[in-house]
Amino acid sequence: SALAALTRGTLQDEVRRICLETGQTAFMITHDVDEAIYLADKIFLMTNGPGAVLAEIVENPLPKDRGRTDLHRHPYYYAVRNHIVDFLVSRSKTLAGDGPAHDHRNVPTVRIGKPELVSAAGGGAQHGEATQASWPGSSRPSTSL
Repeated sequence: SALAALTRGTLQDEVRRICLETGQTAFMITHDVDEAIYLADKIFLMTNGPGAVLAEIVENPLPKDRGRTDLHRHPYYYAVRNHIVDFLVSRSKTLAGDGPAHDHRNVPTVRIGKPELVSAAGGGAQHGEATQASWPGSSRPSTSL
């Protein structure tokens, strides 16, 4: 939203406090990558456009008790952030366009910092199996496609 940065930060801290203290789940839609990483345990990425569908689920590897001031110091922070930005800048457009068919009912779950990505789609592996393939760059996870 268009809230002032300090007000937005205060509200984010309050949402985190409520969820942590009560165990309740909050569902929130945002276009702010850093807000998603700070607030979410799972980040659901959508394809582009008016017909947007679920494309990928990113499990946040940062600890539940993460704080705003030291968030960027966590060893996986930039790997998660880079993965999400890469999706938003390039891969979401490919999935929304005339690229390979995308089954929005079976989307991959990305686990940054873990050796594999588990894909419900299974393209090449049996359902539930994970295969490994290297991504270029050290900050990207291995995948199962």
